[in-house]
Amino acid sequence: MDQELVENLRKVGIPYINDIPWGTHICSFFGSKSDLLGIVVPYFKAGLENNEFCIWVVSEPLDVSEAREALEAAIPDFQSYTEQIELYNHRDWYQVSELDADRIVQAWITKLKAAISNGYEGIRVCGSTVWTDFRSWKKYLDYEAKVENIIGSLQTIALCPFQLEKCGLLELLGLAQIHDFTFISCKDPFSYLNSMVNTDRFELIGKMAASVAHEIRNPMTSVKGFIQLLQGDKDLQKYSSYFMLMIDELERANDIITEYLSIAKPRVRNVENHNLNEILTTMLLLLQADARKEDKDVILVTGDTADILVDPREIRQVILNLVRNGLDSMPSGGVVEIRTSMQNNEIVLEVEDSGHGIPEEIQVHLGKPFVTTKEHGTGLGMYVTYNILKSYQANINIRSSNEGTRFIIRFPSAEGGNSDYICRYKSG
Repeated sequence: MDQELVENLRKVGIPYINDIPWGTHICSFFGSKSDLLGIVVPYFKAGLENNEFCIWVVSEPLDVSEAREALEAAIPDFQSYTEQIELYNHRDWYQVSELDADRIVQAWITKLKAAISNGYEGIRVCGSTVWTDFRSWKKYLDYEAKVENIIGSLQTIALCPFQLEKCGLLELLGLAQIHDFTFISCKDPFSYLNSMVNTDRFELIGKMAASVAHEIRNPMTSVKGFIQLLQGDKDLQKYSSYFMLMIDELERANDIITEYLSIAKPRVRNVENHNLNEILTTMLLLLQADARKEDKDVILVTGDTADILVDPREIRQVILNLVRNGLDSMPSGGVVEIRTSMQNNEIVLEVEDSGHGIPEEIQVHLGKPFVTTKEHGTGLGMYVTYNILKSYQANINIRSSNEGTRFIIRFPSAEGGNSDYICRYKSG
């Protein structure tokens, strides 16, 4: 290793990290407040003891007073360093009206120049902020990338801590990519990581879509309006088939956006006892109207059933998704049959179509986003369906052949058989 580089290695202070050179940009993920203090306090203690000017931009879950108290408790002679360290609230440091990466980077450089002119060897900083949506997250990522691009040539060490529960896979991977190295300090990191793998990566896609949906839909609405205006021009009648195709494609794009939004949009559940037969009866005319547009049909055969503890809006969404998928899979003349019954204290809902069936290799992955048999499908409708049913502890079975597909869904009865399920939703 270069002799000059070795001589200029800096003590990090964090037990499991070796000495590092100036210009190192560190990313850490922490679980709890104590995890965060276990990283940052020894990090600054090492900086103070090695003649570095220190700056801590404090953000959740700490405030400035808590951060100062932690430093005072861990560093017996902390009062002798009060001119060597500055603490800021993250809102004061990062934001005026919104994150301005150029301004903040310049502020770091100004602090570095002042520190060196005052006899310090460099600066040691710690800071991160929070993002509320995809736009602010993207701005923060751009800021971190700018820091990474310039920090290598500066007498600066930067630590950026992030709370695991505030991060999904999108943030986790994005932040790790633009730092020199990354570590996790958490008593049980796998509980966070498993949760991310199972759910967050797809929910984040929905959140991203929710943030930009209005920006996409506004121009789409304008384009559709102009196309409809052109449709009314007699001189352009020869292009009518093209206009119809364009409108169909715009509507398909809008449907995809709607599916993404159904993942992202938070909804307060209104869970009460409802009878599945009553929910289906109120939907039947709508389902049949959809089917008969394409010379297909939907029939309903109900048996006696107990009530189920659900939000009826979610159950309607499940039924709508299953029936429409069945209709899409069938040629003209096809029929989707919906049946209800009571079996072993469970309410059974069956939706059966006479379509082309679902291949076995697709069946095992149904309920995951982007798994679909449709040429232009996203699989998000089934993802939402499976998540809703899973939240009600309903069991889903599929029987499929080249003569059709039957979904068999078993709900626990609200009258008994699953008290944990009932209590959980009554208390919510």
